[in-house]
Amino acid sequence: LRVFLIIYGLIALGTGILRVKAAYDSTLAPFEDNSHRFIAAIWASTSLAFFYLVRYPSETILFRFLMIALFIGGIVRLVACINYSPDTLIIATIVLELVPTPILWWMQARLMDRGQL
Repeated sequence: LRVFLIIYGLIALGTGILRVKAAYDSTLAPFEDNSHRFIAAIWASTSLAFFYLVRYPSETILFRFLMIALFIGGIVRLVACINYSPDTLIIATIVLELVPTPILWWMQARLMDRGQL
Protein backbone atom coordinates (compact mmCIF):
# COMPACT_ATOMS: atom_id res chain seq x y z
CA LEU A 1 0.00 0.00 0.00
CA ARG A 2 2.67 2.46 1.04
CA VAL A 3 4.87 1.56 -1.93
CA PHE A 4 2.10 2.50 -4.37
CA LEU A 5 1.43 5.72 -2.47
CA ILE A 6 5.10 6.64 -2.83
CA ILE A 7 5.04 5.75 -6.53
CA TYR A 8 1.91 7.82 -7.15
CA GLY A 9 3.40 10.70 -5.15
CA LEU A 10 6.61 10.65 -7.17
CA ILE A 11 4.69 10.48 -10.45
CA ALA A 12 2.48 13.39 -9.43
CA LEU A 13 5.45 15.46 -8.29
CA GLY A 14 7.48 14.67 -11.40
CA THR A 15 4.58 15.35 -13.76
CA GLY A 16 3.86 18.65 -12.07
CA ILE A 17 7.43 19.90 -11.88
CA LEU A 18 8.27 18.95 -15.47
CA ARG A 19 5.32 20.88 -16.89
CA VAL A 20 5.67 23.87 -14.57
CA LYS A 21 9.33 24.22 -15.57
CA ALA A 22 8.75 23.54 -19.28
CA ALA A 23 9.65 26.22 -21.79
CA TYR A 24 6.79 28.16 -23.30
CA ASP A 25 5.20 26.22 -26.16
CA SER A 26 4.40 28.76 -28.87
CA THR A 27 2.09 26.26 -30.62
CA LEU A 28 -0.33 26.71 -27.72
CA ALA A 29 -2.42 29.77 -27.08
CA PRO A 30 -1.26 31.64 -23.95
CA PHE A 31 -4.45 30.56 -22.14
CA GLU A 32 -3.75 26.90 -22.93
CA ASP A 33 -0.16 27.15 -21.72
CA ASN A 34 -1.34 28.90 -18.58
CA SER A 35 -4.00 26.23 -17.96
CA HIS A 36 -1.48 23.41 -18.45
CA ARG A 37 0.82 25.02 -15.89
CA PHE A 38 -2.05 25.43 -13.43
CA ILE A 39 -2.97 21.74 -13.75
CA ALA A 40 0.72 20.85 -13.37
CA ALA A 41 0.85 22.80 -10.10
CA ILE A 42 -2.20 20.87 -8.89
CA TRP A 43 -0.43 17.61 -9.77
CA ALA A 44 2.67 18.67 -7.87
CA SER A 45 0.52 19.68 -4.89
CA THR A 46 -1.34 16.37 -5.00
CA SER A 47 1.96 14.62 -4.35
CA LEU A 48 1.89 16.12 -0.85
CA ALA A 49 -1.35 14.24 -0.14
CA PHE A 50 0.14 10.96 -1.38
CA PHE A 51 3.24 11.46 0.77
CA TYR A 52 1.05 12.34 3.78
CA LEU A 53 -0.84 9.07 3.31
CA VAL A 54 2.42 7.11 3.36
CA ARG A 55 2.73 8.17 6.99
CA TYR A 56 -1.01 8.09 7.80
CA PRO A 57 -2.67 5.48 5.54
CA SER A 58 -5.69 5.32 7.87
CA GLU A 59 -6.91 8.71 6.59
CA THR A 60 -9.70 7.01 4.68
CA ILE A 61 -11.44 10.08 3.26
CA LEU A 62 -8.24 11.48 1.73
CA PHE A 63 -7.16 8.03 0.56
CA ARG A 64 -10.46 7.35 -1.19
CA PHE A 65 -10.60 10.82 -2.71
CA LEU A 66 -7.20 10.28 -4.33
CA MET A 67 -8.11 6.79 -5.57
CA ILE A 68 -11.37 8.11 -7.07
CA ALA A 69 -9.53 11.02 -8.70
CA LEU A 70 -6.97 8.69 -10.27
CA PHE A 71 -9.62 6.22 -11.43
CA ILE A 72 -11.83 8.91 -12.99
CA GLY A 73 -8.76 10.42 -14.65
CA GLY A 74 -7.91 7.02 -16.11
CA ILE A 75 -11.44 6.56 -17.45
CA VAL A 76 -11.41 9.99 -19.07
CA ARG A 77 -8.00 9.34 -20.64
CA LEU A 78 -9.16 5.92 -21.87
CA VAL A 79 -12.25 7.43 -23.50
CA ALA A 80 -10.07 10.13 -25.11
CA CYS A 81 -8.13 7.36 -26.88
CA ILE A 82 -10.98 7.08 -29.39
CA ASN A 83 -9.60 10.30 -30.90
CA TYR A 84 -6.07 9.01 -31.54
CA SER A 85 -3.88 5.95 -31.42
CA PRO A 86 -2.26 5.94 -27.96
CA ASP A 87 1.41 5.11 -27.60
CA THR A 88 2.83 2.68 -25.06
CA LEU A 89 3.45 5.34 -22.40
CA ILE A 90 -0.16 6.53 -22.55
CA ILE A 91 -1.45 2.97 -22.28
CA ALA A 92 0.88 2.26 -19.34
CA THR A 93 -0.25 5.34 -17.42
CA ILE A 94 -3.91 4.55 -18.04
CA VAL A 95 -3.35 1.02 -16.72
CA LEU A 96 -1.56 2.51 -13.68
CA GLU A 97 -4.62 4.66 -13.03
CA LEU A 98 -7.29 2.00 -13.58
CA VAL A 99 -5.89 -1.28 -12.27
CA PRO A 100 -4.13 -0.61 -8.93
CA THR A 101 -6.59 1.98 -7.60
CA PRO A 102 -9.54 -0.37 -6.91
CA ILE A 103 -7.10 -2.95 -5.51
CA LEU A 104 -5.56 -0.35 -3.19
CA TRP A 105 -9.05 0.82 -2.14
CA TRP A 106 -9.89 -2.78 -1.24
CA MET A 107 -6.58 -3.32 0.57
CA GLN A 108 -6.91 -0.15 2.62
CA ALA A 109 -10.51 -0.98 3.56
CA ARG A 110 -9.54 -4.50 4.58
CA LEU A 111 -6.59 -3.30 6.67
CA MET A 112 -8.84 -0.71 8.34
CA ASP A 113 -11.48 -3.37 9.14
CA ARG A 114 -8.81 -5.56 10.71
CA GLY A 115 -7.44 -2.64 12.72
CA GLN A 116 -4.03 -2.95 11.09
CA LEU A 117 -3.72 0.69 10.04
